[in-house]
Amino acid sequence: MSAATIRDRLNQLQAPIIVGVSGDSGSGKTTFSNGIRRLIGSDLVSTICTDGYHKEDRAQRQKSGRLPLDPAANQLDLLLCHLAELKQGNSINLPLYNHGTGQFDPPKLFSPTPIIVVEGLHVLYPQFLPFLDFSLYVDPERDVKWAWKWERDVKKRGHKAESLEQEMLQREAAFIRWIDAQKIDAHVVIQITQSQLETLIPARLVDPQVSPGYKVNLILEPTPYPLAGLSLPFDLAAMLDLNRPPFLLAAAPFRSWGRTAIAIQIDGNLSPQTIGELEQYIVGVTGIPIHDAMPSENYEKVSATHFAQLLITWRFLEQINQILLA
Repeated sequence: MSAATIRDRLNQLQAPIIVGVSGDSGSGKTTFSNGIRRLIGSDLVSTICTDGYHKEDRAQRQKSGRLPLDPAANQLDLLLCHLAELKQGNSINLPLYNHGTGQFDPPKLFSPTPIIVVEGLHVLYPQFLPFLDFSLYVDPERDVKWAWKWERDVKKRGHKAESLEQEMLQREAAFIRWIDAQKIDAHVVIQITQSQLETLIPARLVDPQVSPGYKVNLILEPTPYPLAGLSLPFDLAAMLDLNRPPFLLAAAPFRSWGRTAIAIQIDGNLSPQTIGELEQYIVGVTGIPIHDAMPSENYEKVSATHFAQLLITWRFLEQINQILLA
């Protein structure tokens, strides 16, 4: 199937392809779904954040003590109705939550695009799965999640540090009770930890001041309709260059929660030369000109999280292939 055919046929779909992305607050849901938006194109992809379906705003939650992780604190019946409407190609009045003010904004009319990414705490609950064509669950380890949420909520959203720490401690039991089990049903589970490269190397890295960042472990459910082969270009001679960033890539099939899956471990950083050809190939499959799909900034190194975005997008393209062939 040609690149142009994928885009043409997506625009001709009667029902949108809906992607569900779940995980705890501050887990990086938007970071990993960004790969789909960026490499497939903003003209085809729109996003719904389910924070607008909370029943209480920030001030009301402070009085009631209820957490948004509690499904009873959300209008999940309304979300279910909206997903059913969108799947039929109908528009909805989308509720909006403003993280800057902590209040609800007036709803806006939302019309479906060929691909809709739905992000939220409860998106992979059983009642929503029949409406989802592809699903991601983002699962950073505790220390990583705390650091990310602290960075976002204190520095970007202006929350008070003392109250945020108390809330984060309170959320841990709620996360286990109401959020964590959703990963069992995801097509892709994204686990993030601090880099473990130094534990795999018998001596110190040449440049210990250069942080390898994060280790990403992708658990992918294989598809019966894979696309054509995808080659990752590695220059073996360049790997002997001391100036190259440290990097580890491994893949293994295994049994995960009663299903057969592939585990792909990515740790460290890649040079942009290594990953450039892969990006070009994926963009070629989507049919989007490279200058429209790729950011204008230049990267000195490509992180494990960035590389994981590409692999997730490729797995999503395989899912699109399966849908279009059905």
